[in-house]
Parts: sequence; C-alpha cells; structure tokens
Amino acid sequence: MTIVAIQSGKFTTAGNLTGKNAAGKRVHISGSLVEALGYTPESIKTKPISFPLFAVAVTNEYDFNVLDSDGKATGEKKHDTRFEAGSIFATKEEAKAAINADKVLNLEATADLAKVATGLGLTEELLKDLASVAV
Repeated sequence: MTIVAIQSGKFTTAGNLTGKNAAGKRVHISGSLVEALGYTPESIKTKPISFPLFAVAVTNEYDFNVLDSDGKATGEKKHDTRFEAGSIFATKEEAKAAINADKVLNLEATADLAKVATGLGLTEELLKDLASVAV
C-alpha cells in the first residue's frame, strides 16, 4: 500500500479513470471513487479534473477477460496484475491521514490500555508480561 500523486488521467469507455503519476506509472481508479470527488466523464467537459489527485493504491492480481478487436470478450482469460486505487483524495493531507488511520487507531488503543492498566495499579513489568502472552 502506497500513496501516489496522480498528475494526469483520462476516463475509459467503461467510466473508470486511468491515472498516471509523474513517472508515468498507471493507476486504475474506479469510476465510483472519482465520482465521489465530483468528476464524471460528462462533468469534466465543463469542469476539468483538478490534478494532482492523491490515491492510496495497491497491486492486485486478476484474471481478466481477453477482448477481441471489437472489444468483445473472447472467452479466454489472462492472469495479470493491476495497480489500483483503493481510495482517492483531493489533498495530500487527506491521503496521509487515510494511510495512517489504522496505525494511529492502534496507537490510541494501546495508549488507552496503558491508562486503564495504570489506573488498576499494574506495574510496567507486569504489563510487558501480559503483552507478551496476549493474542
């Protein structure tokens, strides 16, 4: 999982956005994610996408349908990978907060647990022992 800055992109005929970062790495962005930011193939005719956009992206593996020259499925499958956005944001601050949200939540939970343990009079040594056997 990584944050990428989408510097350019265009909508596909399927309504998804194919974005590119500054190095030209392609990022698949589902149409529903882009629409949540207010962009659709129709809307960009009057309101262009305000790049950069910021995506939290991962590489996923898929079995894709092979298409013929007319864009119709041939019945064949091709195993491949796709770098795709799991979420997309208008600002880098939102993207940074999102990618760190789970880590921050776990840190807060640990801090809360330490407060409770201290309130119960548990020693630091006992807390370490409990942490080592916790599932």
